[in-house]
Amino acid sequence: KSKSFCFDSETTDIDANKAELVGLSFSVKEHEAYYVPLPSVYEESHAIVNEFKSIFEDENKIKCGQNIKYDMMMLKWYDVDVKSPLFDTMIAHYLMEPDMRHNMNILAETYLGYEPVHIEELIGAKRSEQISMRDVAVEKVVAYAAEDADVTLQLMNKFQPIIIENKLHKLFEEVEMPLIPVLAAMETEGVAIDPIAL
Repeated sequence: KSKSFCFDSETTDIDANKAELVGLSFSVKEHEAYYVPLPSVYEESHAIVNEFKSIFEDENKIKCGQNIKYDMMMLKWYDVDVKSPLFDTMIAHYLMEPDMRHNMNILAETYLGYEPVHIEELIGAKRSEQISMRDVAVEKVVAYAAEDADVTLQLMNKFQPIIIENKLHKLFEEVEMPLIPVLAAMETEGVAIDPIAL
């Protein structure tokens, strides 16, 4: 029923073309979020993800995310095509403050006065010793993943009026957001390169 929702995907890899979905989190109301864990068997996971296909593909709902291109690429591998309109908090912040860093933890601390759970607390600090999100207990993933969706929703609510006030909404809505599906499609498809000529 909501006209907009924020979502986040938990995965096994930072490369969307190699990763598997571990779970999806959703938020439609500040300080409230939900986590849907997904099994490791692709066919079972695919069936659950596709229960949400209609809301992701609903062109009347705003889908919000932090670096939403990654989540769109992940869902494409599960036959879900996330449709516009979109609101990417990372890109919104880039337009607002191009010289600042744009990761979610920094944005949460700066704009919400809140320090989220760091992913390293779940999977480990050293990349060589990190475990997969798939191996983290669901109880721990719930808090982390749901928080991501909720914080992103809070950031969207903070950024929307600033984007309008700073007269950035035309650039944001007509250039930046429509470009995301194009880039996601290009990165999913790949690009043919002649390495010898290059």
